[in-house]
Amino acid sequence: MQESTRPLLALLLLATFFYWASLPPVNVWFLAFVVPVIWSVLIRKSESLKFRYVYGVTFVFWLASIWWIACPHPLTTFGLLALAGYLSIYWPLFFAASRIAVHRFGVPVVLAAPICWVGCEFLRNHLLGGFSFCSLEHALYLKPKLLQIADLGGGYLVGAMIVAVGTGIGSLWPVRTSAQEPGVSAPGCAASPKKFNPPGAAASTPTPPALGAWASAAFGIAVLLTTAVYGAVRFSDSEVDKRPSIRVAALQGNIPVVFKLPPEYFDQVFEQFRDLTFQAAAEEKKPALIIWPETVCPLNNFEFRNGAKPEDIDLTEEQIAENQAQFGRMARTTGVPLLIGLSTLIFDGKPRPKRLNSAMYAEADRFGKETIGPRYDKVRLVMFGEYIPLSSFLPDDFFLKTICVEATPGKEPVAIPLDGMTPKSKDWAAVNICFESTIPHWIREQVLTLKRQGKAPRLLINISNDGWFWFSQQIDQHLATHVFRAIENRLPYVTATNGGFSAIIDDRGRILQIGKRGAAEAVVGDVKLSGIEPLYHRIGDWPPFVCSLLVLILLVLRHRIRD
Repeated sequence: MQESTRPLLALLLLATFFYWASLPPVNVWFLAFVVPVIWSVLIRKSESLKFRYVYGVTFVFWLASIWWIACPHPLTTFGLLALAGYLSIYWPLFFAASRIAVHRFGVPVVLAAPICWVGCEFLRNHLLGGFSFCSLEHALYLKPKLLQIADLGGGYLVGAMIVAVGTGIGSLWPVRTSAQEPGVSAPGCAASPKKFNPPGAAASTPTPPALGAWASAAFGIAVLLTTAVYGAVRFSDSEVDKRPSIRVAALQGNIPVVFKLPPEYFDQVFEQFRDLTFQAAAEEKKPALIIWPETVCPLNNFEFRNGAKPEDIDLTEEQIAENQAQFGRMARTTGVPLLIGLSTLIFDGKPRPKRLNSAMYAEADRFGKETIGPRYDKVRLVMFGEYIPLSSFLPDDFFLKTICVEATPGKEPVAIPLDGMTPKSKDWAAVNICFESTIPHWIREQVLTLKRQGKAPRLLINISNDGWFWFSQQIDQHLATHVFRAIENRLPYVTATNGGFSAIIDDRGRILQIGKRGAAEAVVGDVKLSGIEPLYHRIGDWPPFVCSLLVLILLVLRHRIRD
């Protein structure tokens, strides 16, 4: 390693450590603003770190941040290494694109860095199904007044704000640039598009902040102040108190999940959630809906298509009818509608049934009439957890196929009634399952699709089973994504989770109620229903998409620059 590379590598390591420490569960949130201060220096320096150094540091960051992927089974360690290797591409691309914009095209770092960061984050959230855990903006998930701009441009805008503030202030940090390149000597300003000096050129010297650097710092501070003012305005909205409310109960289990489940597991799970259901239903003020986590109901929901019959699976029609009746019976016994996380098995004449990850509504009215459905089937499946890429080309004994029970994706969003299945139902919820909550564009699409169907949701519900991850930092990271989905869509958010946090979050991202880590309990509370249409619904992800195109264009032009 060259002598001049060591200080840059030390800065990169420091920024990476600060990034990790700013995220949940460590949550030293203000470090998120320090990270781009250091990035500003690395981008503006004439020297650059080689790709392998940035990639290696980033790889270590991802291993330290998402090690929980290896929890379910020793073989999922291969998935951890593969995912960390893939995700580690984006930081080097961010630095490369930012340096090209600053050094080749003279774009101030306070503009170049946020655009390139958002562009790379957009690609990360969309390619290969998307992965939005550990986004920089998640460091602020407990600071909702700084997050309200998410209803304008999603979490991307919050991330851009953090990078703009940090790089703006970082522009005041003098950097060593070649004396033969006066155009580059003004930190934070438009850099000269002249070529970099070859090795052996005149020695470089630090330069004091120029006028452009002070302007960049002022711009960054103005962005922060504007964000804070917008947040204060949102929180001063007195109309919130006038909205109708609904009481919900989100059940939280604490039973770990393993691949080879012991026979007593299903009885243990059912007993825990049955007891929690009766506990919630016994509240003095009954909830209007009790929500079970994902796949915790040991009863399967059966469907038969294309002439398939119960006898084909060694069951009688009476047994199937009794199985289905139990869902309505649970709702009738408690006197409260239920949203149950379970598996749906569809038999259609093929050798193996289709398995869907479902959230099924069940209720019994005051006359005892039972209603089963509607049912939402998870659309966005988890790679290596619910499907294997190109699995049809792999042998049946392939090691990943032996531990992954593949699922079939659902087709569309489904509205869940909040005031009972009556012809006059007017309040609806949109349901997402597990890691679907980490995909911002999918939740937005759900809400808009249901709105076009005349069933505009006034509440978002997530059901998850994080029991695979041993109460690790994954549950904190998952909770952070729920906060952003609430603000982006201006809808309250309720999550029911086994092995994680069940919580009730309002449409401004405040966590109103939350379960204790590792506890089994019913999280019960009132939710103010919302009907606000945020600007993010109208604009969508077009600005981040344009940023991603700019990043790709800059990278194509990379060969014109000699770092």
